[in-house]
Amino acid sequence: MRDSSLGPLLAVFYGCGFLAGFNENLVNMALVAIMGDFSIDAVAAQWLVTGYMIAVTVVVTCMAYLYRRLSMRTLFFAAAALSIAGSAGGFLAPNFPLLLVARLVQAVGTGVFIPLMMNVIVDRVPHGRLGTYLAIGSAMITIGPATAPIVTGFMVSDLGWRSVFLVPLAAAVALTVAGIFVVRGGREPERARFDLPSALLTAAGVTLLCVGLSEVTLRPAVGAAALIGAALALGWFARRQEHLARPLVSMEPLHHGMFWPAALLVMVTMMTYFSLSVMAPLYFEEAAGLAASMAGVLMVAPVLANATASVLSGRALDRWGEWPLLPTGLAIAVAGLAATIAGALTSSVVVATAGIFFGYLGTGMVLSPAQTAGLRRLPDELDSHGVTLMSMAVQLSACLGPAAYIGIMSSATAAAAAAGVPAAQASAEGFAGAMIAALVVAAAGLVTAVFYARFTKRRPL
Repeated sequence: MRDSSLGPLLAVFYGCGFLAGFNENLVNMALVAIMGDFSIDAVAAQWLVTGYMIAVTVVVTCMAYLYRRLSMRTLFFAAAALSIAGSAGGFLAPNFPLLLVARLVQAVGTGVFIPLMMNVIVDRVPHGRLGTYLAIGSAMITIGPATAPIVTGFMVSDLGWRSVFLVPLAAAVALTVAGIFVVRGGREPERARFDLPSALLTAAGVTLLCVGLSEVTLRPAVGAAALIGAALALGWFARRQEHLARPLVSMEPLHHGMFWPAALLVMVTMMTYFSLSVMAPLYFEEAAGLAASMAGVLMVAPVLANATASVLSGRALDRWGEWPLLPTGLAIAVAGLAATIAGALTSSVVVATAGIFFGYLGTGMVLSPAQTAGLRRLPDELDSHGVTLMSMAVQLSACLGPAAYIGIMSSATAAAAAAGVPAAQASAEGFAGAMIAALVVAAAGLVTAVFYARFTKRRPL
């Protein structure tokens, strides 16, 4: 492909990455309104977020196969059509079950966009500039879900929760029109076998994992049984990939000592990021008593910090490497989570908002450098599988973080309410409890980042 055509192609796929990320947090600001309209609780409503993530994770798992089997143009237009259908279905859904179905259709469509974007970048950009281009892509992925609460907060307040689906509907139509002119070329499709049992094991494992994490604090027996089932299903999936001649996802990249720690850092970062994106609006509305539009305004600065940090960190990685970039970013995120907890427990919205700002800033510094650090050290023949595994890490953490932390938040909120604590304070204590769990995970990631970054410093490209 000529260099002159690469720019417009990447612009369309960067837009697709933004849309995919935007859709992940599309309904966050609408959850309270949806709960009221359909008379459901927070645990049920969060499946609009978690169910979306599960469906995306399953699609991402299949992307190494789909990228080989179908042309780039076919994948793009199929994904766009499903995104349009899901967005229209969400706008028109008369009840909660159909709303959830629409979200799942939307997820199947936009689930293709992120790994497709990353595959195009890895295939066509020189490794020496991979950090910069992947950083822009990562910025689109993270700006999307970070921007969603801002835009949809005003829409929910002024136009009602259904209006939020008009944004991805219009965006998907616009990208489809642009794609007609610029999405062409790419590798030739090749014959490949689709392993259905592997896809089913992924779906079962991720679903049981999310159910277990969300239920373990409320109904321990149910949660424990689901977590055991998840471990068995995902373990079986991994074992099956190792023994198939043509696996759905090759586990070979995980045998590279420079890849799997980077994937782990991506998971830690995104668990923190997505959890803040889901729970911060709930905190602002339920604990601080703010309108959805004001909650959206408070998310503007964190969004800008995350996007700026993401782009600058990619360029810094290309120039100076992983040390001390990765541990510095996670240290900032840990400090931000600690401030968020302090603000929630002391009823200081200012302190909590500052903590959320630094949480976003720190995660923005880590995501794209961690992805790039792992991918640029793989041999070329493993690129598509490495992209799939990194995309799975992002989506799996997007499932794990909200499911686990919202479960903790719901349990802690219920316990505080049962003790006679006022509703707003109970919500704040529940939010703080979830943030404590996020702090522990982020601190473990910080330790990992220190060792990994120092190791890569001794083994430059």
